Amino acid sequence: MDRSIQELTWEHDAIIDSSSDGLFVCDGQGVILRVNPASERINQASAAQLVGRAYLDAAAEGLVILPSAALEALKKREQVSLLQENRFGRKLISTATPVFDDTGELIRVVVSERDITELDRLQRQLEEQQALGEQFRHQMLEQQQNWLGDQAVIARSPCMVKALKQAHKVSAVDSSVLILGETGVGKGLIADLIHQHSRRADQPIIKLNCGAIPETLIEAELFGYDKGAFTGAVGSKPGFLEVADGGILFLDEIADLPPAAQVKLLRFLEDGQLTRLGSTQSRRVDVRILAATHRDLQQMIASGLFRLDLFYRLSVIPLFIPPLRERRECLVPLIQTYFDKFADRSRLKCRLSAAALDLLTRYAYPGNVRELMNICERLVVMSDTQIIDVNDLPQSVVAGAEIDEGGMSGDWPCEMSLLQILESVERQVLRKAHKRYRKQRRIAESLHMSQPTVARKLCKYGIGMHSEEKKS
Repeated sequence: MDRSIQELTWEHDAIIDSSSDGLFVCDGQGVILRVNPASERINQASAAQLVGRAYLDAAAEGLVILPSAALEALKKREQVSLLQENRFGRKLISTATPVFDDTGELIRVVVSERDITELDRLQRQLEEQQALGEQFRHQMLEQQQNWLGDQAVIARSPCMVKALKQAHKVSAVDSSVLILGETGVGKGLIADLIHQHSRRADQPIIKLNCGAIPETLIEAELFGYDKGAFTGAVGSKPGFLEVADGGILFLDEIADLPPAAQVKLLRFLEDGQLTRLGSTQSRRVDVRILAATHRDLQQMIASGLFRLDLFYRLSVIPLFIPPLRERRECLVPLIQTYFDKFADRSRLKCRLSAAALDLLTRYAYPGNVRELMNICERLVVMSDTQIIDVNDLPQSVVAGAEIDEGGMSGDWPCEMSLLQILESVERQVLRKAHKRYRKQRRIAESLHMSQPTVARKLCKYGIGMHSEEKKS
């Protein structure tokens, strides 16, 4: 039996002494009974200097730290943790745990000291690196905004950042650019940005919407005409190509260009010369061509509606602008930018509630940025209160957002705050519960909430407001 006790004692001592954390033990009066080697190293005080002495006496000589987790545990009779720094600049987490006997008397306090100096240093380095990364990101955004000027282009999503970088790069050359993207993504704005940062910035950018001019007049508008070229041509008029001489001609909706005009445009792109309608004299003009379309030109080529050779001439550099549904990171700053813009213009003080902003970020925006702008303007102009909530949103937005949130994927825009994300989750849970149970009493029972709380939150998030079901 003596042998077993001795082995247990050795095992106990080995565990304490081999611990990388500092350990020391005090009795119920605060007298230090034991100190392990790690604690000696951390405090740079030997066991011979500490054992048998009252903690306050050792602290008076600077051998241990005040305030003391051990003394606090003795006083409060509960576990205490303190973040401390000793006289050598080492940062420690000290945790003191009281030990009671069978009668409830406090007989020991065991203190664990963990040196977190290195962890703290690494944490500071990580924070510094994160700060540098954030600073670099802000500098990139500032450079981006300097390049964008006063234009309301916001690029936070990787796909949009890539598109803007490509636009920036092609602005330095004179190659033809074909800007592709859905209606409303901002193809005309990208053309403006290319012009602003090109060597032709001091010359005009002339814009022609090929789909807005009758087919019988498009050639005359594009290439110009001389007197007598057709009935009603009482004088001569230069075309858009001549007017844009030295600058840029932006041909929007290029897919609507009729076949005859496609042939003449192709010839111009090959030799840089044009001939007005009704004239035999050719003119050389220096024009850079930017074209844009939302249609599938490859399919039109296969159907014989668009010339393959013209397509290759126009798409020397194809530039795709992603739709808004693929730019989730851009949604919150875009909404806030346009909302503030229209509020300032209308001299109205209003803001979006977190629930309304959440719904707006979950809507797919089939009309892209143009639709987003229209929604923001409508909300500001039609606002009757300072806070625009879910009930103020168009029904199409509410319905579209409901379809989009079929599952809680957790894919929230990074600009959303934690409170906004929590409210978003709460709203989705309540909406699913409302669809399943309908009655507020059953919703409250399923979510372990009171019925008044359920009623208040359903009203807050506008759940059931747009349906005909009557809540009970």
